[in-house]
Amino acid sequence: MGDTLKDNNMKKLQGQSRRNFMKGAAGMTALMSAAGSSSALGMGQSMGGSGKGYDFDEIYSRIGVNSIKWDSAIRRYGRENITVPMGIADLDFRQHPAVVKALQKRATYDNYGYEYLSDSYYDAIINWNKERYGQDIKREWIVNSAALKPGMVSSMRGLNPVKGKVILQTPTYSGFTGAIHKAGMRVEMNPMKKIDGRWHMDLEDLENRLDYETKCLILCNPNNPSGECWTADELRALGDVCMRHGVTVLADEIHCDFVNKGHKFTPYSSIGEKYANSSITYRSPSKTFGHANLKVAYFYTQNKDLMNATMIGGGHDAGCNAFGLVACQTAFEEGAQWVDDVNEYIDGNFDFLVEYVNKRGNMPGVKYSKPEGTYLAWLDCSELMEKVVTPEYMKAYHDKMMNAGRRHRGLKPEMALGEWLVEKCGVQLNAGSSYGIGAEGHMRMNIAVPRSSLKTALDNMNAALKKA
Repeated sequence: MGDTLKDNNMKKLQGQSRRNFMKGAAGMTALMSAAGSSSALGMGQSMGGSGKGYDFDEIYSRIGVNSIKWDSAIRRYGRENITVPMGIADLDFRQHPAVVKALQKRATYDNYGYEYLSDSYYDAIINWNKERYGQDIKREWIVNSAALKPGMVSSMRGLNPVKGKVILQTPTYSGFTGAIHKAGMRVEMNPMKKIDGRWHMDLEDLENRLDYETKCLILCNPNNPSGECWTADELRALGDVCMRHGVTVLADEIHCDFVNKGHKFTPYSSIGEKYANSSITYRSPSKTFGHANLKVAYFYTQNKDLMNATMIGGGHDAGCNAFGLVACQTAFEEGAQWVDDVNEYIDGNFDFLVEYVNKRGNMPGVKYSKPEGTYLAWLDCSELMEKVVTPEYMKAYHDKMMNAGRRHRGLKPEMALGEWLVEKCGVQLNAGSSYGIGAEGHMRMNIAVPRSSLKTALDNMNAALKKA
């Protein structure tokens, strides 16, 4: 597919955007943002969409505000080559209007000095978890952190001082590897098995890998990138293996608020006292509400020894972000309906994607089934990769990277496929190879976007795939 298709689709998106923008005052503020305003914080609540006051169909510009998802992709590939970036895991939806209002109010204080964590901040976290998951989390269990990974680094440093191994159940979030290395530990991969379209933990393999050097296992629940929401029975079986070997479970539950219809998120610390007492849980509003750059997260455990070890690690202690604290508290206090609505919308995006990919004649070489949670689609592109990532294309990709000064320690076929998708479709996805053993032949797609953007991306991919 050439530039013509991408140009036509860009014009289509721009036309849709203009029509949406001109609907009311919220549209006008969006138009101002797209024209070059420095921030989206002045935007009000848009109309339509879900029928409940939130318009997730609206397309508004995120270009020119240093967005990693948009601006970094454009900087790397060129504006003419990026139609829909669908890599970085953040939301292409407007911020909750109550959060915007609270941030605007906080900005008027004219002082951004040191702050302590208020009672109302802790209450917001406690009430959110109690109301959504039935958990009774005590205030004294909670520790604030600038992000999830610093908290995990602290735990690993404190719990594994011998510089031993940390278990990853792959495929899993690529950022865990860097966090483990930062903590001075070694990565041990425990690959999962894919059975009938669903990934399952391989506990027999896990048991064989656990030894005296292993003190921690990172659990990703719901799983990023595959989308499994682990059941209570699955979690207990995992916990039993870990406890037999004295391994602490570090539960990353950052995607816990995104669950598709017919499924349920089960917190690891909720499955029984002994499991809660041998684990630490890490959460944040950053994925749920799109607060990634506000730098606020928290972790908790009822086990004082585990918490003391984490405190010794010290990597989490980076102070409090004034705006992050305000955004977190406001979102947890006022954002329940918004989360329910965005879940419903994303669930519809998944249904649209499943129907599109599985419809006869669409997306040749790609297989897909709907996940249980997250807003990430885990596409099986192994057949497509065999078609387009030929030895000749792989060599050309290598030479291109070298000429551009983008050196890689090891180029993977999935990385080359990602380059091909940008070149032919204007769509950026994440290469599956970065998610560990078992991720070969896969690409990750962030579908937390307006449905028209999703359709444009799929139409571009479909046209290119049929020509491949």
